[in-house]
Amino acid sequence: MPRLEFEPHDYSVSFQAEKINLLAKEYALLLFLYQNRGQVFTREQLLDQVWPMEYPGERTVDDHVYRLRKKLKLWSGMVQLSTVRGLGYSLTLQATKDMSIPSLTDSGVKKQVGELLDTYLRLGQSQSMLALVNQQELLGVSIDSMHYMFLRFVRADLDWFLESDRGDRDKLYWLLNFYCAFYIEPEKCLDFYERTIELEILPFEQHRELKILNILGLYASNGRVEEDLRRVQEAYQVVERASGELEIFKIHIAISEMQIHLLAGHIAEAERCSLQIEEMLVQTPYLREIGAYHSMKGRLLLLQDRRQEAVSALEYALKASETAHNVPLLVRLIVGMLHFLQTAYTDTKLLAMFQARYNELERTYKLAAHKQPIEQMIERILGPV
Repeated sequence: MPRLEFEPHDYSVSFQAEKINLLAKEYALLLFLYQNRGQVFTREQLLDQVWPMEYPGERTVDDHVYRLRKKLKLWSGMVQLSTVRGLGYSLTLQATKDMSIPSLTDSGVKKQVGELLDTYLRLGQSQSMLALVNQQELLGVSIDSMHYMFLRFVRADLDWFLESDRGDRDKLYWLLNFYCAFYIEPEKCLDFYERTIELEILPFEQHRELKILNILGLYASNGRVEEDLRRVQEAYQVVERASGELEIFKIHIAISEMQIHLLAGHIAEAERCSLQIEEMLVQTPYLREIGAYHSMKGRLLLLQDRRQEAVSALEYALKASETAHNVPLLVRLIVGMLHFLQTAYTDTKLLAMFQARYNELERTYKLAAHKQPIEQMIERILGPV
């Protein structure tokens, strides 16, 4: 079946290599019909779903359907928005012809596609990954479940993670990282991470990343700075023993170390980490790491009373995160800066700027509304304490 990809940030919808841009209510109407494809809905039902607490006339639905049909002509024969006489409207998808495509079963192609996706992931180019996913049929390739879930993660498709029928444990790693990126809950996050590590219920690579990388910084956030710094040194040792296999982990560890020193007020040590990371970025100029580092650099410069340089660093961090099309990374940056500006450094202009950016993301992704459902799902997966 055709699979449409919805992007709430700009109200666009993609299928294979083609993208259409919609107005907000066109987007909401199409998304609802797509999620309930094959079902018929009356005008009144669509008004209740797409225009809640509003009072437009029934003609509003007809007008939006008319405009959607014009825009969906690009995919005529595959995506059909139909009128069911006397009942209402229904969206149907036409299955493609079942034809054997050799590249779908070719092991060499599968390996090359996997390596390409891994490279895009490492570079932080999730938009490039999405472009490849949207052209699967055209290119005759298939995308494995890990890369598919990563794309759901970077787009912050929270409802999919909470409602899809995939196994809960398959989603645990991503739910943990959503929670700890979106909400300032250091005690709860540390508890979730430690319980997950103790249960050993994640796939090997996710378990390793959670234990070596993701948990760093959480001990310092809970007032246990020395324990965090000890774990940083242990993480470096694990990377060294891996003989190059985990080389990419080094810059993540260094950024976490810088964060810990900033939390502890160790300005000289944070500056040492900053110089070390900048040398690393010459060799590995990856968007995700650039965004995370410049966020820390901005905090360091503010604490050194170098505001103009700090603002430049923070703007660069935001730009890198946006270019990476990684919503959790962007939210983590903004939430972290808000917490920093509320607890460690006073700057009303910067606070207003980051608060405005957060409010925009909140409107798009409904972060506050998803907090309790994410927490409840994690608790259910981990079981009783």
